[in-house]
Formats: sequence, structure tokens, C-alpha cells
Amino acid sequence: AQAAEAKIVRLVTEPNRNFSGYFYSDDLATRLAPTGDLGKLVFYPANRPRIWVVDTAFIDDVLAMKDKYKIGLEDGEKIDGVGSLVAVNWLNQFSFISSSDQVVVLPYGNPAYRLIKNYAPGELNFYYSNANKRLASFLARSVISDKSGNYSKGSLKSDNSLRVKYAQNRRTLTTLSRVVDAPELTTLRLQMARLLNPNINKEFRDRLLNSADKEITRSARKLRVTAGRYRLTSSEVKLPITLVNNFSSPVKVSLELLPRNSRVQISGISNVIIAPNSKMQLSLPANVITPGTVTVAARLTDAKGVPVTKYSQLNLNLSIVDSRVAWFTSSAATLLFVAATLQTV
Repeated sequence: AQAAEAKIVRLVTEPNRNFSGYFYSDDLATRLAPTGDLGKLVFYPANRPRIWVVDTAFIDDVLAMKDKYKIGLEDGEKIDGVGSLVAVNWLNQFSFISSSDQVVVLPYGNPAYRLIKNYAPGELNFYYSNANKRLASFLARSVISDKSGNYSKGSLKSDNSLRVKYAQNRRTLTTLSRVVDAPELTTLRLQMARLLNPNINKEFRDRLLNSADKEITRSARKLRVTAGRYRLTSSEVKLPITLVNNFSSPVKVSLELLPRNSRVQISGISNVIIAPNSKMQLSLPANVITPGTVTVAARLTDAKGVPVTKYSQLNLNLSIVDSRVAWFTSSAATLLFVAATLQTV
């Protein structure tokens, strides 16, 4: 009965930042001021009983304003935002004024409930879980997840192009998450929900999609096998292979190597730990069978052999030099050097 009589206060906005973390404008600073629409909700709140319905993605945007932040203009220029103090005051006031009220959390990014439930119900649970955890951490108390969708508003018509792009990018991130447990990857995965926000128009959604494609492609390159060219001149040699991890947490992976023909024999290695923001070079034994060229496809997998990166190409030029030829060549070079020295003397 009390909930039925309670005033619903919604702290929900359209996305304010792109996938790289830059704000689209500084309008949010104006809206958070005591005279703005979002400021009035916390500085001059409705009388109790009241229920706060919150999108944690919006709270994350305001938290990102607390320190120095950048606004990305359409021409690529980055300028400083001026709303840090406004953001701090708003966050403090919201935390204080809601301390005795019920707080209900929407799925992160406020995606259209029915659409995301049909698209990816498992991902919906991920959005709920992380939204709850992040908001509870900020408020330092428990909050309620609206898993029935009662407080979600708005709908989004199913679009095949949007469905395909969302699925492709989500698959890339969930694949990486099999071996990467880094906060920046979790944040990027959560931001995908904003693509399904019902409160934005097609033009703005296309901008978000473009931003998502660029940032997810960049993140996928953070974990990789470095491509290269190698010249092997003996039947048994150590092949140097470089692995890169530019995430902020260590990863445990296996290296899979697939020669495109039988001119060389080389095997991968399992359970390799790559430190955060680092490169690692492995020296793996390779047996050359016949001279020629061969391409070795290299990629990283998880412990179960599931690929987590795309293939990189290792191009090998195999030119075996017989040991007797090498001895004769070395001896001849030594004799020539001695003869030149004697002639000089």
C-alpha cells in the first residue's frame, strides 16, 4: 500500500558519453545544477513516501564528471568540461536525500526491457547484476533490482541491422571475457546496453553504434599474437613469438599454432600467463622438414581451446644450410682473412 502511494522519482537520461568515455556536450552540467531538471529532483525533492528509480549508467556519467573530463566535438577536437563541482554537489545531495528511501535499479543503460529480454536474456541479467553492485557501492547500502521490468519505460522496435551489430559486438566482448577480467572490459560490455535505449533517435543511435564499433575493435587488439616474418636456416630452431596483453589485469591463455603445410613442425603451448600491460616473448622449437615458405596461423585460446583472438600470420622462409657447407664456408672465410692479413703485413 505504501509503495502504491509513493512518488516515483526517475533518475534516467539518454547516453551522455560515447564508448571512448568522452562526453557529447556539457549539457549534463546544466541539468545537474539546482535549477536544472535533474537538480530539482534531488535539491527540491517530492515529499515522502517516494521511490527512486535509477539507471546506474547515468550515475556513472555523473561520477565521471567529478574530476577533469573531456568533451569530444564532432570535428575530433577535445575540450575540458566545466561541471566537476556541480557533479560533486549533485552526487552528495542524492546520496543524502535518498538515504531513507527505497531505491530501485534499472538494468544498466536502461535498454528496452522486452527487446533485450528477447535478444539476450543472459546479458540482461549481467546488466542487472552490475547495475545493482555499482549503485549499492556508491550509496553504501543495498538497493533493489527491478527484474520484472515494472519500472522500465519505453519500447524499441526490432531492427535487423541493430540486432546483428549488437550481437556481433556482444560476442566479441563475451569471448574476451573468457580470459580477461579487467574493469575496462566490464564497463565496455555494460555500455552495449545503451545501444538499445528507447529514448534516443536513430541518428544518435547510429553515432553510438559507430563509437561502439571503433572502441570494441580497439579493445579486441589489446590481446593478440604479434604477426611477423622469420627466416629459418637450420632444421631445428627456436622460433620467437610475441604475445601482447594491453588490459589492466593478467590473462591466462593458450597459444595455438597451425602451419598451412607440412614443411615445418611446430606446436603451441598451454597455460601462459601474460602480465598486465605487457608483452611476452616465447621461444618455441620448430623442426624444418623441407625448404620453402609456409604461413603459420597463430591465435590465443582459453583453457578449453575456445578461441579468444583472431588469427595472426607468421610467415616463415625455410632455407636449410647443410652443416658441411656451413663448415666449408666458415673455413674459407677464415683463410681469406688470414691471407689478406699476410698480404697487408
